Amino acid sequence: MAVTKRIFQLAKEFERDEKEIMAFLTTQGIKVSNRLSAVSEETYNMLKAKFTAPPEPEPEPEPPPKPETIEQPAAEQPAAKKKKKKNKAAQPAEPPAPAAEVPAQAEEEPPVKEVSEAKFDTLERRTKSALFEAIKAGNEFIKNYTTTPGQATFISKKNRPLITLSMDSWALLYGHKFQYPDSSPVRYWESVAKLTTRAFQMINAFGMQNREALANMRNAIAPVGMKYQPREIFTEEENRLFEEQQLLLFRSFGHGMGLVNDNLYDLKLKAERMKVKYEQMPFLEYVTNPQDELRSNERVPFSELVEAVSHSLRGIARRFKFYSDNTERINNLIQKFFEWLDGYAKLKQAGADAAKLEKYLELEKKFIDIAEFMSFDNLLSGRKNKPQPFDTILELLHAYRDNMDDPDAERDFKYKVRGVTNIIYKPKEFVFLYRFAGLEPLKDYRPPEEIAAAENN
Repeated sequence: MAVTKRIFQLAKEFERDEKEIMAFLTTQGIKVSNRLSAVSEETYNMLKAKFTAPPEPEPEPEPPPKPETIEQPAAEQPAAKKKKKKNKAAQPAEPPAPAAEVPAQAEEEPPVKEVSEAKFDTLERRTKSALFEAIKAGNEFIKNYTTTPGQATFISKKNRPLITLSMDSWALLYGHKFQYPDSSPVRYWESVAKLTTRAFQMINAFGMQNREALANMRNAIAPVGMKYQPREIFTEEENRLFEEQQLLLFRSFGHGMGLVNDNLYDLKLKAERMKVKYEQMPFLEYVTNPQDELRSNERVPFSELVEAVSHSLRGIARRFKFYSDNTERINNLIQKFFEWLDGYAKLKQAGADAAKLEKYLELEKKFIDIAEFMSFDNLLSGRKNKPQPFDTILELLHAYRDNMDDPDAERDFKYKVRGVTNIIYKPKEFVFLYRFAGLEPLKDYRPPEEIAAAENN
């Protein structure tokens, strides 16, 4: 029994297109309906002879007629001969080139500059050397990926990345594999769950590495980190104001590890819930309900999510170093905050008038403004245990508060702050202090007797 073959098999055997074979069979009067149609043995032999035979040689093109053989009118031939004679008479020493040689001279190409094999070998050696050095430098960078000089190595002995001041997305993903997170919802939320798990591991490792210092920091920050306790003597608006200020101090000077941990935990729970939901997707509900949560495409691109998580982890290390460099100063600010609260409560208990209470709150807000501005890393970082102009400003503010009843207290405060601005060269700090004290341009805040003495001299 002969084995039948189908069109798609013949196309593969003869290395031809299926449509070409079907078109040929149609010209031969053989009807085929599609690529799965079978052919007889006789038809198969015919196709084999057609498509496996060597191609017929193409006829050689006829050479173009030479210029001498082109027919010209009889009247024009003598004129051409006479023209040639004139040229011979004008240039007897140099006979003209034949007509057939003129186009050959125009087609000549400039000589190609040859490069010796020695130059090729030199170039290849240089390329390989540069590539080798680049790979070596890259491997060295990955092996010794560190933060600033003198700090701990970024990669621990167990090849787990650590939280540092300069960690980036690459560091967060070091040694981690993700299966094309943005290609499908299931893969996206699987990757998010893996990412948050990695972040938790890094936070735990950072906590274990700095547990003693973090414990001291936690104890110092605890007073402002606890829930604010409203005071009965304060109004509802005053309690709300002090509660907001206490939270602001905690966020400014706390390391934020707990807050980052809580946010990551919420994200991890959502990732696991969404992953299960997509895996058990009710298809009918998905198709018929446009409001179904699974149809939402409002997902943050995975690369942006990684950057956000790495930024949060960097914030932990940044705040921890900030506190370590300014422990005494920050502890003093936290202590002073509660002194301001107690002072305001004493004024209310003593029955102070509304104007004095309002002035006290105004100065207390200036204290919070200084504390918030001092929390900027670029202001205090790297200046460990060195006196700062802003420490002097705090002392001046406290002196102003303790002498509010003195009519010259405000002028004296502005005069001394104006003197501090003379030694500050950073525009941002200068502008802050200028607005903080309410200074006016070209106004003289010196005591009257000092101004009089200067004029007499």
